[in-house]
Amino acid sequence: MVKPIAPSTQHPVMVVLGTRPEVIKLVPVILALRQQEVPTYVVSTGQHREMLEQMLQVFALTPDQDLQLMKADQSLAELSANLLAAMDRLLLDIEPCCVVVQGDTTTVAMVALAAFYRKITVAHVEAGLRTHQKYDPFPEEINRTLLGRLADLHFAPTEVARQHLLAEGVAPDSVWQVGNTVIDALLLMRRRVESLSAAQVGLDLDPSRRLLLVTGHRRENFGQGLHHTLLGLRRVAEAHVESLQVLYPVHLNPNVRRAVDEVLAGIDNVHLTPPLDYAAFVKAMSLATLIVTDSGGVQEEAAALGIPVLVTRWTSERQEAISAGVAQLVGTDSDAIFEAAHRLLTDEAVRSRRAVASQVFGDGCSGERIAAILAQRLRP
Repeated sequence: MVKPIAPSTQHPVMVVLGTRPEVIKLVPVILALRQQEVPTYVVSTGQHREMLEQMLQVFALTPDQDLQLMKADQSLAELSANLLAAMDRLLLDIEPCCVVVQGDTTTVAMVALAAFYRKITVAHVEAGLRTHQKYDPFPEEINRTLLGRLADLHFAPTEVARQHLLAEGVAPDSVWQVGNTVIDALLLMRRRVESLSAAQVGLDLDPSRRLLLVTGHRRENFGQGLHHTLLGLRRVAEAHVESLQVLYPVHLNPNVRRAVDEVLAGIDNVHLTPPLDYAAFVKAMSLATLIVTDSGGVQEEAAALGIPVLVTRWTSERQEAISAGVAQLVGTDSDAIFEAAHRLLTDEAVRSRRAVASQVFGDGCSGERIAAILAQRLRP
């Protein structure tokens, strides 16, 4: 049986976020909890400091507590130790009835572990994603596998994710298939920006050229994997110099910035920018002919928008996007990246078959479903 949440207005639901994607995917849950009049206490760990603050500003969300744990070039071990200690102190002080986390970052794993030590209910949003490859993605695959054991309430985005949890022995009455909250946030932001021009959201784009949108930040790709990915992108940009513009909002991690500058800086039709706020990024996605990414969230968003996406990873826990046809795994092979992108940019029939919007990851009501389940469990 699932451990019940102790009903009390004195013990809030604590929602913890540490990275940009966690803000995007937890805002719908926070808003829905507040609509249900469930007391909430929002914590920022600051794992990704600047990018997280940017997202908080976009959604006008002010955390109740900011742990400010970001340090330049800190190791995973150092970050984990600091998170565990800081969260233990905070849990002792606030005494939440439940802790809500999302995804598979170091923040998620250490917050859940700290809550487990204090015997506090853990609710995991976006539960059950698996590649079954220990180091791919790294360290996320192990983090989310740990959550399968640490969490008490599992909110799976898809039936595939739900089945992963059941196969691992998670109690069926602790698992709910609710869709992915990223679609809630995406549809909310798309409504805000659809009537705005690119310039009005801060994008400097040439309307006469097609747009290739790029993101890349995965730790397991650092080094040769990222280098070869960038070489493939450079070939695409140079082969379509008259008709294509490449927009690459570069992740703030110095390992990413150095590599990107080395290969792509100075190419006329490649625009390297700091990370975009979510409004600008959603507008860019909606205008893109093609997206190249190693991000899980972008795969989900691209599927919802019907934008073909090339995934620069060797495995994906979002197999639903691949099955739907909108996503294609190309790894970090520069030839594969170039050939797949070139085909989608030159063969309109192929691109049209791939450019089909899908609700495979959700319908925009996931946050409401999660909040309703939590609210129901809070009642005496």
